[in-house]
Amino acid sequence: MIKFKHIRSRIAFTFLSVVVAIQLAGLIPLKYALVKHANELAQDQINVGERVFVNLLQHNTQSLKQATQVLAADFAFRDAVASNDAETIKSALESYQGRIHAQVAYYISNSEDLVIGTADSKFDLNARQAILQNQNGTLKFDIVDGKPYQLITVPVKAPDVIGWIVMGFAVDGRLADQIKQLTHLDVTFLQKTAQQDWKLMSGTGTSQLSNVLVKTIADIYRQKLSLHKVDLHGQTYHLKIRSLHETKDEVLLVVLQGSVAPFTRELSQLFQSMVVLTFIGVLIFAALIWYVSRKITEPIAELVKNADEIAMGDYAKEIDINSSDEVGYLGKALNSMREAVLQRTLRIQRLAFNDELSGLSNRLAFMQGMQQAITRHAETQQKFSVLVINIHRFKPINKTLGRDFGDDLLRHVGQVLKENILSEHDVVARLSADEFAILLQYADQAKATQYADKINRIFDAPVHVQGQAIDVRIGMGIALYPDHGVSEEALLNHAETALHESKVKKAEWIVYNTALEIDQSETLTLISDLKQAIDKNQLLLYIQPKIDVKTRKTLGGEALIRWVHPEKGMIFPDQFIPFAEQTGIISEITNWMLLRACQVLADYKSQGLHMSLAVNLSTRDLNNMELPEQIAELLKAHRLDAKALKLEITEGSLMQDPERAETVVRKLAAMGLHLAIDDFGTGYSSLAYLRQLPVQELKIDRSFVMFMDKNSGDASIVKSTIDLAHNLGLNVVAEGIENEDVLGQLAKLGCDEGQGYFIGKPMPEKDFAIWLERWEGQNEIDIDIGDDLSFSVNPLDGFIPPR
Repeated sequence: MIKFKHIRSRIAFTFLSVVVAIQLAGLIPLKYALVKHANELAQDQINVGERVFVNLLQHNTQSLKQATQVLAADFAFRDAVASNDAETIKSALESYQGRIHAQVAYYISNSEDLVIGTADSKFDLNARQAILQNQNGTLKFDIVDGKPYQLITVPVKAPDVIGWIVMGFAVDGRLADQIKQLTHLDVTFLQKTAQQDWKLMSGTGTSQLSNVLVKTIADIYRQKLSLHKVDLHGQTYHLKIRSLHETKDEVLLVVLQGSVAPFTRELSQLFQSMVVLTFIGVLIFAALIWYVSRKITEPIAELVKNADEIAMGDYAKEIDINSSDEVGYLGKALNSMREAVLQRTLRIQRLAFNDELSGLSNRLAFMQGMQQAITRHAETQQKFSVLVINIHRFKPINKTLGRDFGDDLLRHVGQVLKENILSEHDVVARLSADEFAILLQYADQAKATQYADKINRIFDAPVHVQGQAIDVRIGMGIALYPDHGVSEEALLNHAETALHESKVKKAEWIVYNTALEIDQSETLTLISDLKQAIDKNQLLLYIQPKIDVKTRKTLGGEALIRWVHPEKGMIFPDQFIPFAEQTGIISEITNWMLLRACQVLADYKSQGLHMSLAVNLSTRDLNNMELPEQIAELLKAHRLDAKALKLEITEGSLMQDPERAETVVRKLAAMGLHLAIDDFGTGYSSLAYLRQLPVQELKIDRSFVMFMDKNSGDASIVKSTIDLAHNLGLNVVAEGIENEDVLGQLAKLGCDEGQGYFIGKPMPEKDFAIWLERWEGQNEIDIDIGDDLSFSVNPLDGFIPPR
């Protein structure tokens, strides 16, 4: 397939091909018609020539007959015939023979006893036969003594027929030339006798053509055709064959030959003229097509040039449109595209350094700002701070309240951060979905932490977005230049590491230190070691006490998991639980916790202590449809009642796959297990599920409880939560009680149960009895061992050092 570089070439080629095809479609039938017409003309010519030949013979017959009759009517000749004067007769015959150009002349008496002629005596018998066969004076062809002759016989009367005059004319070239002059056809006389095969006697053609003709006549003579078409020396001839004399042993033929070449030549010249004219017309049309296609494609070429300019980045020049056809529409489309690309380019330039949603700087602009700050502070070694801020539980907010609400919240947080920077040179940026960063140009660690506290105090109050009040909790990671890095990448990475640590420990902010870094290879080693820790009994069960807030009577405790590594020593949950969840090992840890809890319950039961332990279920556990059957088997194996085991679920775990989680929870409730909502208040979906799920207990997250004696906002939230839970018929447990004031305030608010460092730190299960004795002595209360003690087991809670 031909490929063209330009569309005008394609247009010209297409139209030219059509024109050439049309011309060829006309010339080919024309060529066929001209050949056919040439053959028809040749046939007409030979048919006309045949008629002329017949008329010529008839004319010759009349002429010769009249001339011979003159001699027969001559008185002197008849007198000589009457007196049988042979000399006089012969002399008269010779004289008249020369006058009419006859080759032979004879007189034959009626009684055939007198024959006088100018030819040899061999002719006598043939002459007699001619007289007998032809006595009416017509022209007769005959072969006499091996030669062809025209014979005409005229009677001599006195007054009756007394004899016959026979005139003979040789069939030679003169007759052939005479016929050719009249018919314009080549004439050939051929004869065949008993003694000799076909032989050419005379003709007007060339000797080579005549020799070929003799062979051809021998082949086609017997064919009963009025007209023969043959090839002689590469040329087409039409032949008309007439028999002049034919007996058993003798044949005399005349052949009229008409060549098709003259007619073909003339028509070929006409055809060549047509071809030349066609070629000239095609050239003219090609030039016209090229001109028209060029004119048609010039606007397109101009648009292509404009498109190239747009591709090179020149968006300022508007495309001129001078037509209203399809090209004009294309030009308008290119103008629209140019404008759209221009606007998109301007937007990209804005997005390159600005966050489109919040209007703040983006990560690239923030990195450039840090680089410039590093350059300015490199000589003076003056400190500056980098803070990375994350909104807790933003994903559930976005999912529950909608993306529009989430976007408005992000804009609000960004505006608050920007309005509270320390100087006009500080930079506030949005790094990702719910992550912001602040560059405090002239802030050391003290100023940075003061700023962090200020921002946290601002968000202590509910944030109003779209007419709704929402509690926003944030975490911060802080890194300092040059203490924590001398490059923008290092500073930002270390600030994000500190932020991650604040999430794990649920702290408001954390300043980076090298202890926060966990080598990746060490993490991979811990993953491998964790798989063996369960089998090698390296995991321990710790219990944190839980009391009745009003009576301060011990009700049970919350159990935490610890890992005693043979080389690294004690490893707290926040160091291995996160990657256990990511790798799926968390399910094995949960199974271990359930088994160990049942073993502890069975051991206490054997000692006469009736308790219940609660195990916190992870997201993967709530998606495990076989979990209810596994727990049922454990309870049955250790001969425990369903009330002996309490299960705690978090809001986040419910929101991962709500339908599947609700199915598992309802199966667990149907078994009689006690269910509790853990960390209430840190998510945004619990209220909806409190009315749907079969739960009996609600635990208020420690972040609301720890500072409620100093923060009236936290106290209000705790009070509202207690009232809400009681109205729904739920028991309320407060976490994070770290002083006497908080414990007393909770008692006044009507909280049911509580736990925290003020009451007791997490301790090995064997030390729990010692704690019971000490707590009993401090609070002077009676501990009824026979009462149900409630223990809450939470493998996901991290270790928080005592304050």
